[in-house]
Amino acid sequence: MLNKTDPVIEVRGLCKKVKDATGELTILDEIDLAIDAGSSVAIVGASGSGKSTLLGLLAGLDSASAGSVRLLGRELTELSEDERAALRSGAVGFVFQSFQLMPHLTALENVTLPLELQGGIGTREAAARARRLLEQVGLGKRTGHYPKLLSGGEQQRVALARAFVTHPAILFADEPTGSLDAATGHAVIDLMFEMNRANGATLVLVTHDVELARRCDTTVTIEAGRLA
Repeated sequence: MLNKTDPVIEVRGLCKKVKDATGELTILDEIDLAIDAGSSVAIVGASGSGKSTLLGLLAGLDSASAGSVRLLGRELTELSEDERAALRSGAVGFVFQSFQLMPHLTALENVTLPLELQGGIGTREAAARARRLLEQVGLGKRTGHYPKLLSGGEQQRVALARAFVTHPAILFADEPTGSLDAATGHAVIDLMFEMNRANGATLVLVTHDVELARRCDTTVTIEAGRLA
């Protein structure tokens, strides 16, 4: 059970190792980290330093080799893959560099999908909530468009609407502007921070963008798999 004063994410002695041609490769080593509710944290570091791997472990998308990861009061290392997925459903939102939209679904259907998977809400109410989010991100007239008919910036706005439609406690973002030009990227980031404040969510993002990292409350730097 998570108390109000407890971190929403707490990591102790986190390690991630994988097998490679030379034997065993250490990607992350002895990471200790605590993230408070409502805060914004940027994870930065050179390519290959382990940033995205850390994000995946914090979200329960991957399993650690050693150490402890507590997400919203639950110890992820004690949960099965299905149990981790159930924990993320509704409580965690994701924004990826490559958008990760379903190509055969319209913008409205993409945003509605997390509500359908979560259950407990009627089809009409789910569509209405999704439509409101798309209007909020400026796509109220593009709800029936498929991803291939949307620009990169529009697709990332759909991804933002999808991420927030379940009112998540935590938003994970992995290089959210990596596929966008500078002007579009700034607009999307402004919108992401605005929506995050409105929802009172905790924001954890991986970025190479120094300016973006400065907008966060805290910056965590990874160097060769360890906290700098």
